[in-house]
Amino acid sequence: MSDNMYYGASKKIFQRAEELRKTMTLAEETLWNRIHINDWHLKFRRQHPIALYVVDFYSHKVKLVIELDGGIHDDSEVKGYDKGREEHLAEFGLTILRFHNDEVIHNIEEVINKIDTVIKQLLTSPLGDGGKDEGKQKQELTYPPLGDGGKQDLLVIKIGGNVIDDEMTLHSFLQEFAKIQGQKILVHGGGKLASLLAEQLGIPQQMIEGRRITDPETLKIVTMVYAGYINKNIVARLQSHQCNAVGICGADGNGIMAHKREVSAADYGFVGDIDSVNVLFFKNLLEETIIPVIAPLTHDGKGQLLNTNADTIAAALAGKLSTAYRVTLVYTFEKKGVLLDIQDENSVIKEMNAGTYKGLKEQGKIYAGMIPKLDNAFGSLTNGVKKVIIGQAADLAGLIKGNAGTTIANG
Repeated sequence: MSDNMYYGASKKIFQRAEELRKTMTLAEETLWNRIHINDWHLKFRRQHPIALYVVDFYSHKVKLVIELDGGIHDDSEVKGYDKGREEHLAEFGLTILRFHNDEVIHNIEEVINKIDTVIKQLLTSPLGDGGKDEGKQKQELTYPPLGDGGKQDLLVIKIGGNVIDDEMTLHSFLQEFAKIQGQKILVHGGGKLASLLAEQLGIPQQMIEGRRITDPETLKIVTMVYAGYINKNIVARLQSHQCNAVGICGADGNGIMAHKREVSAADYGFVGDIDSVNVLFFKNLLEETIIPVIAPLTHDGKGQLLNTNADTIAAALAGKLSTAYRVTLVYTFEKKGVLLDIQDENSVIKEMNAGTYKGLKEQGKIYAGMIPKLDNAFGSLTNGVKKVIIGQAADLAGLIKGNAGTTIANG
């Protein structure tokens, strides 16, 4: 085959692979949901071109190809083609596993066990990495599957402004965040930097019950600080921990649309109340293993940026993305969890549901500043989020493992 002919064929193969990625069979989707994020710490590519073939799933690290077959592959002529294809792929040093569609759909656990056996063999063979990454893997955090309809797990984690203001706590938090395996999104608040910059620029700041009035000049400041310095500083630090992140706000990718809050008892200025979340946009980022780091700004679709509460953004994201994922929402801040006694750091309420929350509020035992966060938490549960955890940013590992903080669930 001439170079021009090979180039032309290769281009068509890549085009075909792109087309196939858009339409998974039920068997492919079932297996992809199990191997895309996995305990082997392997990256799998879906519909990946190798030579002049498009293989269903491929992991370069262990040179493993997984093929799924339908009924047509029972035909003797097609079997002959499959055998030739396997022999050609084997020439590249690849291992090929082949499963029937029905086998995947009806016996997925057996399929996963077979894949597990082969991968463990490859990881300890000269074809694998010989366990060189074992030490690193032991440090990585994983969160348990929630067992819901084959959806992938997703963590939506929000860090509060006080964490951003504390250099050592932020450093530790981002180290732990980077270790978490699986799909994850980070939403951050603004900290005190916006107020400090406004003071330096001589722009007066107005607050109503602890909430910032966002006039036009203040909007410029929070945009520069939240979506600029803070957001990109977090992204750069995550990259230093080999955590591939992208810093965005709600205006990027039409991610989060909102409207300017209605003027009632008070006019909060250019503050947004969320209308919609672009689920496909965030899903596409996550499928490319890119971690969204989201600044607390949205837009109205008419060219207007809006300052928006980060807790609300996290809850809205978690709720909307529950249509595609099993979502756990994690609020982190400086306290160990929801406290029964604000003066006692160890009076953490371990578990809470709507009934206990209502009772504690009526008894005046919930700190007023915690109520908006809890309202967001329970609101997200009604929108499909499986669990909400509230606790100390310094103990992110404990929160993910369920050993710390306050766990909020339906019931």
